[in-house]
Amino acid sequence: MFARLLLESLRHGTRRKLLAVTAVALGTLGATALTEVMLASGDRLAADLASYGANLELVPGPGHQTLAVARLPLVRRIFWRNNIVALAPLYPLRLRLAAEVPPAPAPTAAAPEVVAEVVGTWFHQALEPGWRTGLPATRPTLRVAGRWPRDETLRPAGGAAPPVTGGGDGDRGGDQAVLGRRLAARLGLGIGGRLRAELGSREAELAVVGVVTSGGEEDDQAFVPLPVVERLAGQPGRFLRAEIFAQTNPENGNQRNRRDPRRMTAKEYETWYCTAYPSSVAFQLRQALPEAEARVVHGVTAATADVLGKLRGVLLALAAVALVGAAVGVTAAMTATVLERRLEAGLMVAIGAARRRVVLFFLIEAALLGGVGGLLGGGLGLAAGRLLGAGALGVQVPWKPVLLPFAVLLGLLVAALASAAPVSRALGRYPAALLKRAAA
Repeated sequence: MFARLLLESLRHGTRRKLLAVTAVALGTLGATALTEVMLASGDRLAADLASYGANLELVPGPGHQTLAVARLPLVRRIFWRNNIVALAPLYPLRLRLAAEVPPAPAPTAAAPEVVAEVVGTWFHQALEPGWRTGLPATRPTLRVAGRWPRDETLRPAGGAAPPVTGGGDGDRGGDQAVLGRRLAARLGLGIGGRLRAELGSREAELAVVGVVTSGGEEDDQAFVPLPVVERLAGQPGRFLRAEIFAQTNPENGNQRNRRDPRRMTAKEYETWYCTAYPSSVAFQLRQALPEAEARVVHGVTAATADVLGKLRGVLLALAAVALVGAAVGVTAAMTATVLERRLEAGLMVAIGAARRRVVLFFLIEAALLGGVGGLLGGGLGLAAGRLLGAGALGVQVPWKPVLLPFAVLLGLLVAALASAAPVSRALGRYPAALLKRAAA
């Protein structure tokens, strides 16, 4: 009987019921769309912010001056190995640089000599099958005219090294260099020029294959394959530090201050270790390379956490506003519905129905309407989220049908909670009072 009465009730008064369904649909549409954008834009924005600079670095630990290149593949053996997007070992060295002047019949002015920092690094090194990495991946904001140098094949420690002085064709990885914009201007060199680098009695001849522009210190530096600087420094197979770009979950200031594994309980340690926080990834890097010290670049990670926190706060506030608007609409619709049906409610109570069952009757009716509105709003919200992400934030939002059941549940809860107060207040009278007010 209860179900029959409920079905009959849903068939009548369609105008006000349609108003309630529309209110819930609009609220869940906004909440679903904003949630979908928040989930997609959070990952995208975290990656974009982190890509402006590496968020982790490796430096020699106590008792070590340099680190071994041959040990770097261990970075991809940690628990969060798939989150290591890129790494680049760096060996900065101040060298005397001069442009190579071709011989001429008449005497020519000597080429200017400049003392500048030359950074040996990787560019597109194959660290393991199917995974190449290097400086362009850890610093994607660098703009290069021409191209990056070719890497020499990565050799195990102790392997034979080619001679320091380059050949004449300039096409081997060890013969190439990229100059910073300001350094190239000081040397009077451009793409296709040749450069001589000296450190004491050691020297290397390099072909300039690109000019890099960054607006920062890179404009005054030169970048060459790592083995070139290793040989000039007399330390083959070594580097001074490495920068690492890892996909991580942002940590706020309080979380960073609490990340001391020695003071964690077993449960806290397991949760922290199995979450891709910068501090937990750095801890695992120290475990893999005990001779190195892994540090978190807090400037990048803190900025990522702050921006993502503000973005999520704004989106959640907008979603809350949409749901409050839906609740106001449902409240108005259900108040009008109950006032119209006071006589029906009074008769139900007068003939023996418990007041709580009458209240439950109207609440279930409202919840069913909210579920329908949540289903409609959730489906439209998934489509709206894709359009909003692409149009406003430039983010490709994937379909997330898992949000649809949550939208339906949200519609049920909003409708039921918004109806509870007006239904209870309107039906909180004795049957005689209800019938008297309905007859009036």
